[in-house]
Amino acid sequence: MNNIPDISVVIPHFNQLRQLEKCLASLERQTLERSRYEIIVADNATPGGFEHLRRAFPNVRFVEAAERGAAPARNKALAAASGDMIAFIDSDCVAAQDWLETGIEGLRDAELSGGRIIVTVEKESAPTPVEAFERVFAFRQRDYVEKKKFSATANLFARSKAARAIGSFTNGLSEDVDWCRRGVALGFRLAFNDKSIVSHPARRDWSELVRKWERIVAERWAGFEGRGLIGASAWLGLAAATALSTAPHLLRVATSAELASVRDRAAAASVLARLRWWRARRMASLLFAK
Repeated sequence: MNNIPDISVVIPHFNQLRQLEKCLASLERQTLERSRYEIIVADNATPGGFEHLRRAFPNVRFVEAAERGAAPARNKALAAASGDMIAFIDSDCVAAQDWLETGIEGLRDAELSGGRIIVTVEKESAPTPVEAFERVFAFRQRDYVEKKKFSATANLFARSKAARAIGSFTNGLSEDVDWCRRGVALGFRLAFNDKSIVSHPARRDWSELVRKWERIVAERWAGFEGRGLIGASAWLGLAAATALSTAPHLLRVATSAELASVRDRAAAASVLARLRWWRARRMASLLFAK
């Protein structure tokens, strides 16, 4: 009997037990036959463990990733995967019931495929200003795939042969960007799949948004640091462009179908301006701290 699954679902996790439980429940409800896929969670030593989830989901494989970070966790789960295809999802995402079926279809004419990510808010009738901002700007997968040549790993499918050829995710960088672009450079086709959908909760407040951008700015700085005067000049130019880009992005807020009221648009615009200037100042501080 052949027990090799068609597809392996890879989930990095650290200390998001409630969200992980929802994620796993959505994966157990897939329209794809359960025998055709395996689920692998790689945990970064969550405090207190997660024995109740082991009991609740006996068919899920849990592996330990000693090195902290989503990239090492994905690498650990990927090493344990045996499917002909790989499906990447984050532990705070909820998959649509046909996510795997439609994701497999997306790999018919491509080696890498990024699916759609819907940003959800806690209270649809009254999103926080940061939630309103995230509804407009977070996880623009079509743009990522078609213009920037990467897919967020919250919803990414890959043929296993391509994944093995690309190699490990790199800790300390924007690992999804780096990994996908390495794949494209190797000649693998990356496509957008509008039918394969997961939902991801929006960040709710300023502190959550800043934590995200602290990490992203640091990852981007890692690609410029050490390049001398040319790298410093390019980084400073990027910081200035970030500050000046507020105005053109206001048009996206004004026309977005994701926001229903003038209040929400005003709130999102306010967060946009504040964040762009915060990012520019943070980028400059890294340069002049050397």
